[in-house]
Amino acid sequence: MTKKIQNALIAGVFAMLSLPTMAGGYLTNTNQSISFLRNPSQDAAIDITSLYNNPAGSAFLAPGFHLSIGVMNVKQSRDVTTTYAPFMFGTANHGETTKKFKGEANAPILPSLQFAYNTANKLWSFSFDFGLIGGGGKCKYDEGLPSFESAVAALSLIAGTSGFQNSQGRPSYKFDTFMRGRSYQYGFQFGAAHKFHDKLSIYGGLRLLYVTNNYFGYVKNIRFQYTDDNYYTAHEFMAAQHDYYKKITDAGYIDEATANAAHHKIDQLGYKLEGFTENIGLNCNQDAWGLTPIIGVDWKLNDHWNFAAKFEFKTKIRLKNESFNENTDGHGLEKYENDKKVEEDVPAILSVGAMYSPIKQVRINGGFHYFFDKQATKFADENKKLSGGTWEITAGAEWDFMENWTVSAGWQTTRYPNTDASMRDISFATNSNSFGFGLKWQINKTVAVEAAYFQTIYNTYERNQSDYAGLASTAVRSLGYTLPAGVSAPQALAAQGLIPNADFLSGTDKFDRTNRVFGVGVTLGF
Repeated sequence: MTKKIQNALIAGVFAMLSLPTMAGGYLTNTNQSISFLRNPSQDAAIDITSLYNNPAGSAFLAPGFHLSIGVMNVKQSRDVTTTYAPFMFGTANHGETTKKFKGEANAPILPSLQFAYNTANKLWSFSFDFGLIGGGGKCKYDEGLPSFESAVAALSLIAGTSGFQNSQGRPSYKFDTFMRGRSYQYGFQFGAAHKFHDKLSIYGGLRLLYVTNNYFGYVKNIRFQYTDDNYYTAHEFMAAQHDYYKKITDAGYIDEATANAAHHKIDQLGYKLEGFTENIGLNCNQDAWGLTPIIGVDWKLNDHWNFAAKFEFKTKIRLKNESFNENTDGHGLEKYENDKKVEEDVPAILSVGAMYSPIKQVRINGGFHYFFDKQATKFADENKKLSGGTWEITAGAEWDFMENWTVSAGWQTTRYPNTDASMRDISFATNSNSFGFGLKWQINKTVAVEAAYFQTIYNTYERNQSDYAGLASTAVRSLGYTLPAGVSAPQALAAQGLIPNADFLSGTDKFDRTNRVFGVGVTLGF
C-alpha cells in the first residue's frame, strides 16, 4: 500500500469546516438584542431594541435620540456520537465501537448596539445597528472529530494487512488530534425610515458585513502496533528494527545475509507505514467584506394592530485565505489553500410579523422567517446539497404588569433543510425549539434596563451510512479495483480480505446540540 491510499482516505478529514450560528439560517444570527432573548417574536415590535427585526418601525418612535446597548453570554455544545466498527482498534477506545466527540462553543461577551434619531417633524428616523450577524464565537474539539478518527481507524485495517499487528494478531492505532474554529460576522447597518402618514413607514438601508474566521487542527503522530506490542511511526519503526537486527548481528546471533534480508523486509513495511503516518496540519485565517441591501415596511393599522415585513438581499462573500498549513496537498483541503478566494454567501432573508394589543398593557406577537439558503453560493456547491431554505415561526407576549415593569416570554421553532449529504461533523444545525423570557424595568422616562434568558432545545439528527464517510469507496478507487455490477465497495474490500465483512465499514452519526444565552441591556431615550 502506498502513500496514495493515505492521501485518499484522509481526503475528507478537514473538508468543509465552518462554525454554525446561534439562531436562524446557516450563516445568520437573529439574536440581535436583549428584547429578542426575552421574546424572540420581534418582527412587528416598535422599539429601538427591535431595530434589527423591524427597522421600518423606528419611524413610530418619539422624536429625539434613542440608544440601546446589550451584552450577551452564549454557551453551546455540539456533540457527535458515532458508531463505527474500526473504532475498536483505537487503543484509547478500549474495544468500544461507539464514541462521543464533544465540542464546546463559548462566546463570553457578544455586544449589540442600536441607535436612532427621529426628527422633530416625526417624518424621518435615521438609524444604526451593530451586532454579530453570524458566527458566534469559538468551538473546539479536544479529541478531534469522527471524520478525523474514522480515516485513521480505516487505515489501521490496511496497516494490519501489511504486517502491523499486535501480539494478538489484530491492528491497533494511536494518534494525536485536535480541532478549533473561530468565526465572527460583524454587521454595521445604516438606514433611514420615512413615515408617509400616521399608519405607514418605509425603510431602506445597507449593512456592511465583516467576516473573520480561523481554523486550526491537526492529525499527527499516527502510530500502529507491531508484534512487539510497541507503537511506531514510520521512522520510529524502521530505526528500532534496524537497530535491533544490527545488535544481534554484531553479537553473532545471525549472519550478515540473514540480517540483510531482515533489513529489506523492515524497509518494505516501513515505507508502507510511512504513507500512513504523515502529519496533517490546518491553520487558516479568512476574512472578507460584504454589503447587504435591506428594505422594510411597517403598517400601523390602529392602536391594536401593527404589521411589518423586512427583506435582506443575499450578501456576496468571497473569503480570502491566509494559510500556514502542513502537508495538506492532496488531502481535500483546497478550500483552505493560501491566497484562495472562497465563496461563502450569506442567504437572503424574508421576515413578516404582526403585533396585537388588546389593551395598552399587553402586546401579543407573531412572526415568520424564511432563509434562502439554497440560493446562497457556497464553496463546491455545498448549498445545492440542502433540500431548500430554513424557516422559522415565532410567537410571544409582553405584559406591563406594573407601571414601570414589563414581563415577556416567547417561542421560536426553527426547521432546517438538512440532508445526509449536507450534514458535517464540524458544522451542523438541527431542528429546534427555543424559549426566552425576561424583565424590563423603566427606571424613569429616559432610562430602562432589561435582563433575559434564552434556551434552545435541539432535535437529534441521525445519519446512517453503509459506507461510512465514503472510506470504502475511496479505498477501492485508490486500489484500482473495478466493481462488478451489483457489488458495493465494502463488498469488494471484504472479498479481498481487507475487512471482515461488508457491513464492517458502515457507520451511524447522531448530531446533538445545546444552547443557552443570558443577556442584560440598557436603553436610553432623550
